[in-house]
Amino acid sequence: MEFTLITILLINLVIFCGSLLQGLIGYGIGLFSAPLLFLIDPALVPAPLILISTVLTVLMMIRDKSHLQFDQIAWAMKGGFIGVVLAGVILKVATKDQFELFFGLLILAAVLISVLGFKPKVNKITNVIAGFTSGFMGTLTAVGGPPIALLYQHGAIRNIVANLTAFFMFLNIVAIVTLASIGEITFETLKAVAISTPGVCLGLYVSTKLQGIVKPHFARKWILTLSTVTAIIAIIRALN
Repeated sequence: MEFTLITILLINLVIFCGSLLQGLIGYGIGLFSAPLLFLIDPALVPAPLILISTVLTVLMMIRDKSHLQFDQIAWAMKGGFIGVVLAGVILKVATKDQFELFFGLLILAAVLISVLGFKPKVNKITNVIAGFTSGFMGTLTAVGGPPIALLYQHGAIRNIVANLTAFFMFLNIVAIVTLASIGEITFETLKAVAISTPGVCLGLYVSTKLQGIVKPHFARKWILTLSTVTAIIAIIRALN
């Protein structure tokens, strides 16, 4: 990765927008930022973005911990752990072209899941399934939000944000250990995280100020449209 001034500004702009969205609705930094960071430099996904997301979730957990419903999210964490480990194995054996294609297809799958708007019951089984899917997709592409977010989409917004934050914080930690064990986290990865920290902090700060003002469904529609376009671009690049 080569970090010119323009690249640093672009990365921080993308991370700012992703952090703002996640700060408002509980997810979004992966779905919004991964496709754009991938276009800036494929090396920014998944490891750097997962570390960046971890910084954000820790800060959000400090902010939203009073609204957490841990008994609900614990089973999703168990499923997520399995998904992360399985994704780590795939990352170790897949080629770059295969990864680009898989990246694009998984982004489209995430968009489709969100658009369809399934309304499953919240129980142990659905938590494990949603957690596994989010962990698997999140480790491969840094986009794991839609499956678990859909499961909790009909709760109170403060509880949704807190529950998703706890889930993603746990998942990110597992993903970091998994990626480190296969050599995916390097000095360049840590450098990318360091230069994007201003975008994370500013995005979270603005989201805190805007809580209760911005309607989440408007942001959601914009995220899905942009993600679809960039996923298609990634698939075309992989097939050429």
